[in-house]
Amino acid sequence: MQGKVFKVLHPNDNFTLEADTFPAAKEDVYIVYGDEPIYGDKMETGYDGFYRFKYLTKGTYKVYAYNTLTDARKVAVIDTVTVADGETKNVQNIYIHEGKSYETSYIKGNVNVKYYNKGSWYPQSVFAAYDVRAYIRIKGAAYHFDEARTGLDGAFVFQNLKPGTYEVFVFSEVVSTEVLYPVVQEVTIDSAGVIKSINTPFLININV
Repeated sequence: MQGKVFKVLHPNDNFTLEADTFPAAKEDVYIVYGDEPIYGDKMETGYDGFYRFKYLTKGTYKVYAYNTLTDARKVAVIDTVTVADGETKNVQNIYIHEGKSYETSYIKGNVNVKYYNKGSWYPQSVFAAYDVRAYIRIKGAAYHFDEARTGLDGAFVFQNLKPGTYEVFVFSEVVSTEVLYPVVQEVTIDSAGVIKSINTPFLININV
């Protein structure tokens, strides 16, 4: 029985969720004989991700390698293979996943700003808000657990999020008093491995 293992790397700050895939060298591959409760043998892949288990009798086997999750847990990727007498069975490729952004999601949004001074608005009504802090908290929580700054285009990204409902907010000013107040949008992530875009940009007021 032979095959290859490929590693799918999910690096942090990967805002497209596109992962890098390459041969998994020096990864342990395990084989389970029949219905045994634990593996019967293991071997290490070569530089090209290749492995081979030799001298097997005919029968059904399980072969697996491990994903590495963000919390350091390992979860097996398993294939079941039946081998006949005298057969060299090529196993379908095994893909294992690793990286801080694996099984996490992103929330992306934009902030626009209207500038004013002494109650008078600037001629161009709306600008992309650069270097403005955006905050995120779990819905109903008193305080935020992360913050991000907007770029030149007013965009921000929160990463490494699990499924759940969040409140994303930025601060605006009351024009008459310059008192800050939060502008909040609720965002729900239904599953892992998605990019959730906030469709309506935040609009804030800033005195200059």
